[in-house]
Parts: sequence; C-alpha cells; structure tokens
Amino acid sequence: MLINNKVKIIYVATCLFSFSFLFAQENEKDYVVTFTKNSLKPMVQIEDGSGAERIELFEEYARKMNPLTPELKMSMTLGHYWTGVSTDVITINAYESIADADKVNENEQKTRERAWRRDDVREEFFKNFGKYWVGGHSDLEIFRLIPERTKSRKRKPKENTVITITTHYLAPLSEVEGGSAEERKEIMDKYFEDVEMKNDKLLSQIVLGHYWSGELGYGKGWPIVYVREWASLADADDNESWGKVREQAWPDEAEREAKLKRYFEYWSGNLHEDMGIYYNWVNLQK
Repeated sequence: MLINNKVKIIYVATCLFSFSFLFAQENEKDYVVTFTKNSLKPMVQIEDGSGAERIELFEEYARKMNPLTPELKMSMTLGHYWTGVSTDVITINAYESIADADKVNENEQKTRERAWRRDDVREEFFKNFGKYWVGGHSDLEIFRLIPERTKSRKRKPKENTVITITTHYLAPLSEVEGGSAEERKEIMDKYFEDVEMKNDKLLSQIVLGHYWSGELGYGKGWPIVYVREWASLADADDNESWGKVREQAWPDEAEREAKLKRYFEYWSGNLHEDMGIYYNWVNLQK
C-alpha cells in the first residue's frame, strides 16, 4: 500500500509540474469555474405559466443581477438539448476564487434588494420567477480555467447557440516516446493558434483543468475539459471545417500527418469523454 501511495504522489507531482509548464503561470484570469445543476418544473405543472413569461423573467433576472455581481466574472446558462433530463439547467460560473463564489451566495439577498428596490415589486417578481423551478440544486464540478486556451466570440449571436462539453486526457510524459514538456507546449500552442482560433465554426471555447472535483489518474491521464460554442449542432459535427484549418496550418500533407500524429500522442491517443450537448441561452450570459 505504501508503494502505491508513493507511485501516486510521484504521478500527481509530475502531472502538476508539466501541466503548469504547458499552460503557463496563474494570472488574474485563472478563474475558478463551477458547474451547478438546477431543475425546471414541467410547464404542465405550472398554473398560469408560459414559455414566453419564463424566458422574460429569466432574462430580467440576468439583466439586473449580473451587473450588480462583480465577483461573477463569467456565466453561462445551458438548457437541455441532447443530454440528461429535459428539465435540467446547467450553470457555468467563473470567479477569481472560491471565497468570491461564497461571497456571491452570501450576498444574494442584498443584491436582490438592490436590483428590485421596492419590496412589493421584488416579492412579486420572485413569486413568479420561483414557480418555474424545483427547489434545490446539485453542485457538479469545480475546475480551474486555463486562460491561454480561451477563444472569445467575435460578436454576440442573435439566436441561442449549442454548447458541447468534452473531457480529453493528457498522456503522462513518461508514456510519450521521446516526449517533453517543451515539445508538448510548442505543439499545443501551434494547434490552438492555427487550428482552434482559425476554425470559424467554433464560435468560442473555454478550457478547464482539474481543481477540486472529478477524477484524477486511474490510468487515463490528466483531464482537460473543453466547453465549446457553435451556431448549430451541424457546425459542431462538421469535421470538414477542422480538416480545412489543419491543411492551412500544415500545407504539406506528410508534415501534417506527422504533426497531428504527434499531437494526439500527447492526448492519450485521443481518448475522450462526451459530457453533454446543451443549448446556450445567450441572453442570460455574462
């Protein structure tokens, strides 16, 4: 048992060193990112409810609360598409620290009072707002944002978009023949700048590393979560767009095949886990 613990400690320490080298040092945008699940009530169970009223209330909540919550650096609200229960709502929030996340929760009532100053108006709003939700929530994950791999939108979409969430696994360097942290960083930087950034079908992405939740190890490697935004599911499934930008990045076919082969060797042979496909309610986003 002692030997196994030593092996585990060496493995984690090696991953931590190479991980920080790969994605550079922490900075002010190295946010803590939380995943939370809430549940909507089915519309048939809501007296005097409607889809139009529901979205109007949700948008008012975001419009008033988000600007009054400076600790909340980013927020995405994801509705059901092809994953989970049809009433699931996943919220992805980013903060500078866990303490800031706690502060937002602790100050929520005060923030509501600032957003709706009249008691009667506030009470009426939350009476209507609350009737659409099942009480309670599930805390799913806590990650750390990797800012060097963030791709931002060029413009805000007019329609709701599609979000795909996928976990990939970095191979331990000891399992990559002739591999090094320097080479891996060079390959990853090249792929991000010349492939991910230049694929116009990929509207935006955030990339998340392990922090306080989920699995680490178990022979899979270091988990890296990609949250990617697309205009449609067809765009998310468009492998031709990836092929085109890869050809532009490496015009010579032999070089391209060699570079991509090496790239995927650092990714545990492209082992991945599809975590979900959701609608992104863009008018609720911060």
